[in-house]
Amino acid sequence: MRSIRNLNTLIAIFLSLIIFQTGIEAEAFMNNHENQLQALIKQYNNKNYNQVVSESEKLLNEISDEHSQIRGKLFLLLGAAYEKLKDKDKAVENYLLGDMLLDNPVIEDVDFSKLEIFRSTLYGKIINGRRVYEQVGKRKRRKKFPFLAVLGVIGIAAAVIILLKKKSEGESPDLKEKYAKEVFDSIEWIDVPAGEFKMGDNHGMGSRDELPVHKVYLDSYKISKYEITAKQYQKFLDIHPEILDRSLESTGSHPAVTSRENIEIFNSWLKKYTNKDIDLPTEAQWEKAARGTDQRIYPWGNNPPDCSILNFNYCVVWPTNVGSYPLDISPYGVMDMGGNVSEICKDFYQDNYYKLSPYENPQGPAPGTSSKYVIRGARANTNDPRASNRDYLHSSDKVHIGFRIVWN
Repeated sequence: MRSIRNLNTLIAIFLSLIIFQTGIEAEAFMNNHENQLQALIKQYNNKNYNQVVSESEKLLNEISDEHSQIRGKLFLLLGAAYEKLKDKDKAVENYLLGDMLLDNPVIEDVDFSKLEIFRSTLYGKIINGRRVYEQVGKRKRRKKFPFLAVLGVIGIAAAVIILLKKKSEGESPDLKEKYAKEVFDSIEWIDVPAGEFKMGDNHGMGSRDELPVHKVYLDSYKISKYEITAKQYQKFLDIHPEILDRSLESTGSHPAVTSRENIEIFNSWLKKYTNKDIDLPTEAQWEKAARGTDQRIYPWGNNPPDCSILNFNYCVVWPTNVGSYPLDISPYGVMDMGGNVSEICKDFYQDNYYKLSPYENPQGPAPGTSSKYVIRGARANTNDPRASNRDYLHSSDKVHIGFRIVWN
């Protein structure tokens, strides 16, 4: 009998230890995600709404349903970010999901009182034909039959989800096509006329991979005036949830900086839904757009570079908004080809390619002959913004880089 009691005691101690350890782990889990939530609130108050959306959705996928308080606040914050981005449907959907999980749908340090969609979704009511609002944070707690209220909210949320699904299935224009056309229309295009130019370093300032100077003929093409921005690229991420590498090291009008693989998917998406032959510029197209036909050293001419002309050599350290340096402009009016971020080209890189390059519309070395891709233009932390300067990126490098696009 004593042995049984001893065994029961040991079992009780063992279970207590498990419960204690589980409690510690749960507390650590909550503290970690509470810290992440606070970081997202800071991003929201700094107006980095696209970053809030991407990181909140990622975090929601990591947190199980049992942690309702954190999930509820994340849904509210996500709704607020979507409202700031003027996506009413997603704002309403996330507000309702947050309301389902929280008795008091507020977040400290986030001012919901000025968010009209939030107010009309969760606090609006009609009295004598007029809509009035209760004070945010002072809504009465549900006392009777809370499950009916929950069912009502679920019904509304389901209706919103169904409407969104119908939109994506064709009752209104397909979102992928809609977003692609919005991105294309938001890009300013520069016409580069057909003709011949001399490509390479004719000033004796570069490396041997910029030689020999050689004549190249290019058909006419259009090139984006600025690098693709984070705001434009975020539209692509919003309707491509299958993209695994969703990190975006910039926001708003900063240049989008991402992987070559994602850039290729982005271009294929635009090409499919706009019926334009969207692609990365070839190395020759990039250089002609940067320096024109007079073989100038830099996009702006032959004057030495300094921090008043472009962002390079640690003038600012980080990339700035596109177009921030109006003097960094090419003969055709293409901006930021000297500094800010390096840009990837279509071509594979080969150091002696200029000896082999065809005269008309060169496309670079054949696929499979090189494991490197050409990159052009100086970054904020490099010091050689010459228009003929060549660099490369290994195809296996997990490096994020800027880009602009062309079409004929």
